[in-house]
Amino acid sequence: MSTLHSESVVKKEEDGPISYSPEQEKLAVRKLDWTLIPLLGILYLVSFIDRGNIGNAYTAGLGSAWKITSDQYAWIVQIYYIAYICFHWTILLWKVVPLPLWVMIMAIGWGAMSMVQAATTNFAGIMVTRFLIGVFEAGFAPGVALYLSFFYHRREMGLRYGLFISFSPLASCFASAMAFEGAPTILIAFLAYFYLPDGPGHCPTLDARQNEIVGARARVGRGHEEEGKLNFKQVFSAFFDYKNYIQAAIIFSLNTAFGSLPAFLPTIIQAIGFTSIKAQGLSAPPYLLAYITCLGSSFLSDRVGNRGFFITGFCCVGAVGYLLLNAVHTTAIRYFACYLVCAGVFPAVALTFTWVTDNQGSASKRGAGLAIFGMIGQCGPILGAKLFPKSDGPYYSKGMAICAGLLLGAAALAQILSLSMRLQNRKRDKDHGKVDVDSVPDDITDLGDAHPSYRFIL
Repeated sequence: MSTLHSESVVKKEEDGPISYSPEQEKLAVRKLDWTLIPLLGILYLVSFIDRGNIGNAYTAGLGSAWKITSDQYAWIVQIYYIAYICFHWTILLWKVVPLPLWVMIMAIGWGAMSMVQAATTNFAGIMVTRFLIGVFEAGFAPGVALYLSFFYHRREMGLRYGLFISFSPLASCFASAMAFEGAPTILIAFLAYFYLPDGPGHCPTLDARQNEIVGARARVGRGHEEEGKLNFKQVFSAFFDYKNYIQAAIIFSLNTAFGSLPAFLPTIIQAIGFTSIKAQGLSAPPYLLAYITCLGSSFLSDRVGNRGFFITGFCCVGAVGYLLLNAVHTTAIRYFACYLVCAGVFPAVALTFTWVTDNQGSASKRGAGLAIFGMIGQCGPILGAKLFPKSDGPYYSKGMAICAGLLLGAAALAQILSLSMRLQNRKRDKDHGKVDVDSVPDDITDLGDAHPSYRFIL
């Protein structure tokens, strides 16, 4: 994992300039990567298993055994997202609370609720436990993009967030084989408490010099902002930023098409003509391809320094997959289309999250922007849960057509947003002179991305 600059010299407030070699920077960032990404990713993996296993359980007979109807099952899927939306605002707490403690509490919460869920035997019990799982997971997963932005430069975020979020297709790959009742989550939660850093320069797995380097380079990449405090001027500015609403519309479309797929992909494959057991097994390879494309696209997006082009391309790939599912009834082609959906939409989701963090000029605005982004975007799976009722089987034509249309709309929005920011960058270059897009002004706290020396990532 490469670093951004060949040379780094940063002014330290108390002791004067800090200088370090590219080799020292590379080693410090690599150790930081190995601390943050596996631990956060494994927590996300176990949380995603809880979300996705409900689909496997349903196709395996949960519906008939407990007399749960198709409409009730849709509510079981939806109640999680309702809780997730209602508590999405807790992302702002990642700016002000001790983060290792917060992550531990959230993970213990959803792990414990997963254990309780395993003991429930009726519709009401599942509804309550899934709501509480949504509450605790809303306190974790949405905040990770903000958390990673404390440590990494904008053109390093794609790969890091891609590595993190790619744990979810891995979870979907192995969900039926890795089913558990929350106890491993609680154990991992304690590891998070002891090993996650509270912020740049405070990583327990790095030595003092490496922490100094990480803290210094974070200031170059993101600007200076006082730790442990929200800048409410920047928080409120997020609500007046058109970018947040366009990106929220994009993620809404993506989540409608993909957010509920872990619950319904086994059902779709079963409808193609496979048994319930084979449907669960055949759900894994499309997610494995999604994992590979997510990592590859995140890496290339960082290198190219562009998000919109990749998001548009992958949205189109996913749309083709849904159009094939809608129009073709041949088993092999429909199964191939499932690969296009997973490998197209999932990388677009990862890059859209990264794009939000790229273009919010301060941590406080990033937190608020991600909250707006997520609260609107997570309404998508609620709609998605309604698109594949059993009554529309075996081809679910209406749901497939709606998802294809939404993905094409998201592709268009990504290009509109990219063009708008390109024009703003050109105007600032003309009015204030060209600047290095990879260096954020140090005095960005109050102005955020309205600062004349700030440039957007397209």
